[in-house]
Amino acid sequence: MATLYTKLFRKECEGKFGITRGVVRDAIAQPDREQRLSSQGLTIIMYSKKMKRGDYVLVNTHVQGHDLMVDLAFRVKKELAEQTNTDLPFPLMRALAYKLGLPVRVGEHESRFIYNEVIPVSSRDIKKVVRIPSPENRRLVSAIWIRMLQNSMGSLAQCALVFCIDAKAYSAWLRGS
Repeated sequence: MATLYTKLFRKECEGKFGITRGVVRDAIAQPDREQRLSSQGLTIIMYSKKMKRGDYVLVNTHVQGHDLMVDLAFRVKKELAEQTNTDLPFPLMRALAYKLGLPVRVGEHESRFIYNEVIPVSSRDIKKVVRIPSPENRRLVSAIWIRMLQNSMGSLAQCALVFCIDAKAYSAWLRGS
């Protein structure tokens, strides 16, 4: 399985957050923890690995054909991991999203982190269903893995993983500002 890096990873994580491919490769090859979510043909794999200074690297990937696509990577400060009391990737991502994320609205449901949920919605159009308030002058880094479904109950949003990190606040947090 080849490891490929998405444009989002290259632009935001590698370019602006300074997370190198070497750190990501190491976290994928020898993670401390790995968690998978498989749903409707989509496989999301998250990895966490403790770094030398005690911080963690958190890598968000998905499987596409025979390739592992690296979507996002974040450094999580040791203090946040200790507060969360876990090194599991999904709970660490949730903690980061609650600390530095924006609320995401899917239908009438609003949260900073949505994981493996099916939410009733009023439309089959994902552009009408998902809303992220965007404060002025903010760069947003988001993962929106949603599949729209229709059944006898109406329209449903099958949310594998949804979160939105305020990149400006995240960068300031890493610098200790």
